[in-house]
Amino acid sequence: MSAPRTITVPTADQGDVEVIEPDWCTADHTFEGYREDIEHSGAVTHLVIPTECHGQVRALPVGFVWRPFSPTDDRITVAIELDAWHEFDSAGLDRVAAALVEHAATLRVYARQLSTLRTKDGHR
Repeated sequence: MSAPRTITVPTADQGDVEVIEPDWCTADHTFEGYREDIEHSGAVTHLVIPTECHGQVRALPVGFVWRPFSPTDDRITVAIELDAWHEFDSAGLDRVAAALVEHAATLRVYARQLSTLRTKDGHR
């Protein structure tokens, strides 16, 4: 990781605002409506699920987010798109990981049950 740099972001309410930009930020800071809306966002990665019908399907996009002038939370978070984007601190992200592990175990149970059902019905 390289050292963060300072950039100038034009805003409608505060004019040009100097802000530290982390090296992981991939956002376009051409113009932000308000100073508090300045947002750093990182590259997004996905869970990739191989499917028979659509090939590789990307799900659960995740990436870093930082709103340094947010009046409610100015910490770096990780955002995951579920039904909408949800942000998590490190403890919350650990809880998400635990839920995914638990859900993976549930999917394995379904896989075994499906195999059994198909074997019984002759529908391999």
